[in-house]
Formats: sequence, C-alpha cells, structure tokens
Amino acid sequence: MNWDEGFWDSGFWDEPSGPVFPPVPKRTYNRRTMASNPTPDNSDMLRALADRMADGCHTHEVAINILQNKEAAIRAAIAALVAADLALGIKKHAVSQAYEALQAADEAGLTVLTNCKLRLGQKLGQRWSAAWEPTGFPSGSTAVPRTQDERFALLAALKAYFTAVPANESAEMEATAAACDAAVTALSDARQAVADAEVQQTTAFDARSVAIDGLRKRVRGLINELETLIAVDDPRWEAFGLNIPANPSAPEPVGILTAAALGNGRIEVSYDYATRATRFRVESLIIGVDTEWQTKASAKDLEVILKGYTAGQQVKVRVVSANEGGEAAPSPEVTVAVV
Repeated sequence: MNWDEGFWDSGFWDEPSGPVFPPVPKRTYNRRTMASNPTPDNSDMLRALADRMADGCHTHEVAINILQNKEAAIRAAIAALVAADLALGIKKHAVSQAYEALQAADEAGLTVLTNCKLRLGQKLGQRWSAAWEPTGFPSGSTAVPRTQDERFALLAALKAYFTAVPANESAEMEATAAACDAAVTALSDARQAVADAEVQQTTAFDARSVAIDGLRKRVRGLINELETLIAVDDPRWEAFGLNIPANPSAPEPVGILTAAALGNGRIEVSYDYATRATRFRVESLIIGVDTEWQTKASAKDLEVILKGYTAGQQVKVRVVSANEGGEAAPSPEVTVAVV
C-alpha cells in the first residue's frame, strides 16, 4: 500500500484494540452554593475559632498531614494574643490612673490660684487695674482661667510675681511663690505622666495588632491548608469549628447571654461565641407591648448596644447565631428592666 492511497486515514490505524469504557464522571460542586469559612474580624471570635481549630489539629493533624499550621503553632499564636490583651489592659489602666492624678493636680492648682486671687484682691483691689497686669491673670480679668493650660501658665506667672514682689505673699492664705512652684511642678509632672502613659498604651495597641494579625494568618493559613488536604464534603471540617464547604450546617446556638440596662433607654447585650457562626441576630420582646420577637440588631461580634426603649419597660432579649448553612435555635432569654 502506498502512503498516499486512500486507506491510510480511513479509520483503521488508530482504532482502539479493546473495548471502550466511558470515563468516570468527576464529582463536581457548584462553588456558588458552597459555604465559605471567613476569618473573623472580631478578635474575641478569632480567638474562639482558633481554639476550636487547635482542638481539631490535636485530633487530626497527623492523619490529615497538616504541615504548616499545627496545633502548637496555633496555640502559640493564641497565647501571644492573650499576653498582648493583658499588656494592653494594664496600659489602659495606667492611662486612666495618670488622668486621675492629673485631675487631682489640676484641682490642687485651682485651689492655689483661688488663694492667690483672694490675697491679691486684698493687696490690689477686687477689680482689674494696671496693678494686676504683672500678676499674669489673662484677658484683663481677675477670674481664674477655665482651661488647664491657662491655669498652668498662670501658676508659673504668679510664682514669678511673688518672687519679685514678696510683700504681696501670704503664707497664712497659702498664696506664695513656693505654693505656686509646687503646684506648677505637680501639674507638669502629671501632664508628663499622662503623655508617657499614652505612648506606652499606643505601643501596647500596636503589639496587640501584631498579635491579632499573627493569629489571623494562622487561622487563614490552616483553612487554606485544609482546602488542599481534605475534600469539600469531608465531615472533619466541623472538628476544626468550620463549615463543611459542600454541605454547610447551621452553627451551634449561643449558650450564654448577658444583658444590662445602661440608662437612657439602652441595653448592653453580650454573648459567647457559637461554633461556626459568622453573624448574630439580636432580638427583643417588650413585655406587655410586643406580641412577637423584634430584630433589633445584626452583628458580627459578640456585643451590641440596643437603643430606643422606655424607662420602666421589661424587655426580653435573645440572640440567634447564623451562617451560610442557616440559623441556630435561639439563645436562652434574659429579661432586663430598662432605666
């Protein structure tokens, strides 16, 4: 047979020598209907999820062959955030204490200024005149200034005035250069302490942000790792506190709920994390007014403030956790007396 005769490509040379079997169809999933496993923005929810994921690693990391985001790494990241939260709380308290000390120093300085004003009124007259000019009282007035900065400046000016005109001092009235100097020093030290405390608080905030980012990367990293290691319908997803992507289920219900009246018709509501929850619906029922539960807020963190109630009302509150798989049963109910 010649190569260019009509039989070369007539269908004989490349026909299969055995029976033909149809290909096995691949199992496919509609990505639009598959649930996602988002990384929580709220740090408390992030910590709660990370703890569940660490539990999942404890049980399954060897069998699944998790290599990058193991239990030890996740728990270390959780511990770093716990430590950062504690450090930040300490620094916040230090700032609060520094402001309290500053307020006390300012009030003490105000007392000194009042004493000085009374003493100078005896010596220079109660009304403003040119004789008051060297004392440092601002704006052509004998009134004690309203702002802390102005009071601080006036104390410094009065120290200089009484040093130059000691005859106008009164130790009995505690209106002296020494009293003004002590008040200036105390106020200056207190102001510097506030500035230092705020710097340290900012540093603690930054360290906490780093810790949150580190834990978030671990959580996200493990989710990505699981996506490559187990099937989208593998039930072990739930052992990590995550949704089964191909078969999402509703989250667990919120187990613990607290609510407290804040005044002005407001109620503060806080609740525990519910496994697999990505959002929470907060509902209320005003006893004697509502016949059905009313949705008052939708949240992605673990606390909300409800508004618009009237003092004296008795209000029931509950929370419903939800995700792409549906809603859980409502949490236990809490009744609050509105003030």
